[in-house]
Parts: sequence; structure tokens; C-alpha cells
Amino acid sequence: MMMFQAREIIISRSNKTIKYLKSLSLARNRLKEGRFLIEGIRMTEEILERRCCVRKLIITPHAAQNERAAVLVESAMEQGVEVLWVADRVVDYLSETKTSQGVMALVEPETFSESDLGKGLIPMVVVAHLLQDPGNLGTIVRVADAAGAGGVVTTPGTVDFYNPKALRATMGSIFRLPTFRAPSLEDFINNMKSKGYQVVAGTVSARIRYFDVDYTKPTVLHLGQEGAGLPPEAIMLTDQKVTIPMSTMIDSLNVASAASVILYEAVRQKIVSGGDFAKK
Repeated sequence: MMMFQAREIIISRSNKTIKYLKSLSLARNRLKEGRFLIEGIRMTEEILERRCCVRKLIITPHAAQNERAAVLVESAMEQGVEVLWVADRVVDYLSETKTSQGVMALVEPETFSESDLGKGLIPMVVVAHLLQDPGNLGTIVRVADAAGAGGVVTTPGTVDFYNPKALRATMGSIFRLPTFRAPSLEDFINNMKSKGYQVVAGTVSARIRYFDVDYTKPTVLHLGQEGAGLPPEAIMLTDQKVTIPMSTMIDSLNVASAASVILYEAVRQKIVSGGDFAKK
């Protein structure tokens, strides 16, 4: 294992760079800068393996004593990524977790557009409208990636993809699956319809069961806010409303769970129809 000697260790939270990194804890700054922080050895390993997007590796001398973390420093240096050595208290200040591993990275992710959607193993794109729980959004991204969907889209008023809790819930899928923030829900839905997509909304009150829809056709799966669901103006944009049958003792499923059920029905239909479905 290589041993590294930090030339300069940032010990002050008032340091200009540290103040900038801390500003990314706010969604408006993440969206403005197009950058965010990731935490932990595992996620940093994954993004460095992609050999793109990482602008800084932030690490404590104590963390670098870990063999895997030391390899991260070596990889960053080999790729020309700046290594920022910081004191434990500084990384704790930046961290959004209770127990930091002392490893973070400043990431400027690949940007996607509407044209990047729809290239998955199943012809389904998920739209998350007005979701507020970052864990739900992150889980939807994770499941959509696993199911081979064409991407996940958010709308104004939805929590951002780069919220720290959302990032952790994606478990790295955010770096593989196309994600896109649509400026307007109505414009996005109408554009997808013009490309031949059917728009299916998941609602509790629908009469059509989710498995009675043909998902081998290009499909936009439209999911709404936790609890409240989709507002009437959003439902008006859809072609079909579907529901997931369940016990009368249960009102509804968590939105991420509902997304999982419907996404994997699309996978089942893909396989039954003879389509190829394998790991990317």
C-alpha cells in the first residue's frame, strides 16, 4: 500500500474552497453549479473507475491509512484529479452523514438531455413529479437502472437528483442511468407523446390494473408526490391511469415500491415477448 504525505492540510472551515464545497449542501447551488459532493469510499471508487466527472478528491490523512482509500488517492493522482487534504473536523463539517469515512469527492456529472432517454433495455421512462423524499427518488433511480429503463425525469418542485440522501439511495446508479430535469412537465409529456410514447399514470383510484397495460410499447410511467399523488392537471396529460391491487387494509404503496412493481412488470413483458434482457 502506498503511503502519502499531505503537503498542506486545510484545518479551517473558513477556507475559501471549503466554503464553496459547503455551499453545495443547498439544492439551488447544486443546480446552479452543476456540481455536488459524494461521500464514502464505495461511491468514490465507482466514479473514479469511470475516469470522468471527478474534480476534487477530499480526504483526511487519517482516512488515507485505509488501504482502499489510499488506492483512491493514487487513482486520483494518476488521473490528474486534485487531492484536497483536510482535517477530520473539516470533513465532518462538510459531511451529511453521522459518521464520515473521511473521503469525499467533488463531482461534475455528465449532463443528459431529452434525446438521451429511451435507450434502455425496456422502452420505459419514469417521470417523478413533485416528489419530496430524496430517498424515494434515489430508490426509483436505482430500480430503473436495474430494470433497464431508459431514464428518470424530474420536474420543477421535485427534490433534486444530487441531494445527498438521494445520491446514497441510488448506490451509484446515478452515474449510469440517464437523468434529466424537465423545465416543464406539460412540454415534456407532449414531446414524448409526439415521439409515440403512451403516458401511464400510477394512481390509487384507477380501475385498470397495472399488469393489464402493454409496456412493450414506448411508455412514460408518471408517478406523483408521496401521499397526495398526481394533481388533476398532471393526470389530464396521461393516456391511462393504472392501480396496483392490494389488500383493503392498505391504502397505497410507497411511490418507490410502486415504481418497482410496474418497472418489473415491463421487464416481465419484455422477457415473455421474447425480447433480450441481460445486464448491461
